[in-house]
Amino acid sequence: MLGTHREQGLVRSHKPPVKITQILAEVFNDEHDTTVGGVVDGIKDRGFGFLLLILAFPTLVPVLPPGSATVVGFLYVLLSVQMLWGAERPWLPKRIRAYRVPKPIVTRLRQFGLMVFEQIERVSRPRAMLVPDYVTFRVVALAVLLLGLVLLSPLPFLHTLPGVTVLILGAGLLNRDGVLILGGLMLATIALGIVALGTKILYVVLRGLPYWRQY
Repeated sequence: MLGTHREQGLVRSHKPPVKITQILAEVFNDEHDTTVGGVVDGIKDRGFGFLLLILAFPTLVPVLPPGSATVVGFLYVLLSVQMLWGAERPWLPKRIRAYRVPKPIVTRLRQFGLMVFEQIERVSRPRAMLVPDYVTFRVVALAVLLLGLVLLSPLPFLHTLPGVTVLILGAGLLNRDGVLILGGLMLATIALGIVALGTKILYVVLRGLPYWRQY
C-alpha cells in the first residue's frame, strides 16, 4: 500500500540526507540521455519537494500569461492529492516520464539549476520537526492543495503569495528542513487568510452593485 514505508519508518535516520546539488549533478549528466522520469527517480523520495519548487518559479512573475496560474494550480492539486494518499514518489504519465530532455537544456539545468539550489542550501539544512515526518508530509500536502485551489480560482493577482509559499515548502521538503517547513505553513495560513478576506470583500462588492446602480 502507498505510504506504508513512510508511516512505519517515519524517516528518522540520524544520517544526514545527501545534498540535492549532489543528486542533481549525477542526474543531469551529459554522458547519458536524461528523461523526466529519470530525474524524478534520481531524486527518489524528495521528488515532491523538487517538483513543487520547480513549479513555484513561474508563479513568482507578477503578471503571468493567461491560463498559466491555472495549469500550475492543477499540478499543485495533482501532486498534493498523491502526497495525501501517501505516495513516496510523484506519479507522472508515461509520456511525460519518457520525455527526453535535450542536451543543451540538460547543460543549462546543470549550470543554472545547481547554482540556484546551492543558494537554497546556504539558508536551508536538515532540521527535525517535533511531529512524525508522515504527519508533516500530509500537513504540507493539505496546504499545497488549498493553495492550488486558490490558483484555480478566478480571483486575479493572487498567484505570487501562494507561489512564494509553495517555494518555501518545496525547499523545506527537499532538505528535510523542519524550520523552513514551519515557516512555509505559517505563510500558507496568512496567504489563505488573505484570500478568504479578499473573497469576502469581492462578494460584498458584487452583491452591492445592483443597489449602487440605483443612485
